[in-house]
Amino acid sequence: MADYGLYWRKGSGSMVVEAALRLIGVGFDRHEVPDTFAAEFTAINPAAKVPVLVLPTGQVIAESAAILLALDDAFPEARLLPPQATPARNAAVQWLVFMTANIYPAMLRFYYPERHTADAAPEAIDAVRRKAAADMTRDFAQLAAAIAGPFLVGERMTITDVYAAMLADWHEPARAMPDYAELTAALLKHPAVAEAWASHGFGT
Repeated sequence: MADYGLYWRKGSGSMVVEAALRLIGVGFDRHEVPDTFAAEFTAINPAAKVPVLVLPTGQVIAESAAILLALDDAFPEARLLPPQATPARNAAVQWLVFMTANIYPAMLRFYYPERHTADAAPEAIDAVRRKAAADMTRDFAQLAAAIAGPFLVGERMTITDVYAAMLADWHEPARAMPDYAELTAALLKHPAVAEAWASHGFGT
């Protein structure tokens, strides 16, 4: 039995956690969560969201950014993020939080607009979706402007780059931006990232 347990779903944000585990080189079991959540999964994470990572200690961690930070703390030698107390780390963590606080919620509003309005009229739902698309395009442009090249903080890939490429793959205008195309091509040269990317069905 592997040390870690990853609860995941194809095409979801669990891809970036799988990429992190593969980059570290630690053993992990994959537990695919069906679209209809079973009671045993909601017992693990009452929020009924993936990814969830079960640590060797038995502790359960949800929320992608929290999982990535915990893994970086546990395996600093893997360099998922730049070293502590460096400008590069400050930037990488800032943009990781920016994406989780801004772009990812806008994604949810875009793909599930009916969840974000009490008005069931098609016009209201369409308005939520159009605003979400505009917010994503604005925020992706802001993030793209910060990319040093080919990766966010320069020549070395961080897990923040994997997160950015994952989100961009969900938004066609972002995929069309040269900065994200270059970033994605560069990170997919890493076999660990490419394997996680393919196993989750990204880039198709």
